Amino acid sequence: MVTDEELKIEKGLVGRVAAGDSAAFQQLYESSYGKVARYVQKMAGNESLVDDILVQTYTVAWQKSAAFKGDGRITTWLIGIARNIIYREYRKDRRYVPFEEEYEGADTTSQFRVENRSTSAAVKAALQTLKVKHREILELVFYQEFSYAEVAQLVGIPENTVKTRVFHAKQALRDILEKHHITGYEH
Repeated sequence: MVTDEELKIEKGLVGRVAAGDSAAFQQLYESSYGKVARYVQKMAGNESLVDDILVQTYTVAWQKSAAFKGDGRITTWLIGIARNIIYREYRKDRRYVPFEEEYEGADTTSQFRVENRSTSAAVKAALQTLKVKHREILELVFYQEFSYAEVAQLVGIPENTVKTRVFHAKQALRDILEKHHITGYEH
């Protein structure tokens, strides 16, 4: 849980960025890059887009830093920017599946040849077969460690919908793991 003092410090950092302080921007970049990059890598669906999306994200952050309200964490704000850019890329290039759709013809079984993989690798592969909205919600809640309220604000859905999606995403993941006889894994 982020304290009010931490939020105040982050708001001050972004305020310095808005004033053109490149050292503050470097600090913002270094403190947030890991989480933002992880989110983009998990959600972009196209490895060649990852670097481009990250550059665009931090460019927008530099340009729009004065618009940061400080109501939430910097990483929430940056992931929101990245999410918008990813969504725009999906709309631009119809080869990629939009957030709310699932590609029915995808090969979702070949990556489960467990005899050559560890359980961890199989779980990662199983995550990739989830609907994008489920994969995103698990990424934000469990890997980015955002609260349900932060996820609700970021994704633009009610907090109870976040809770429902987490429940259904965990159930879908559990079903996939059981279908492929991957047991003994707890989140």
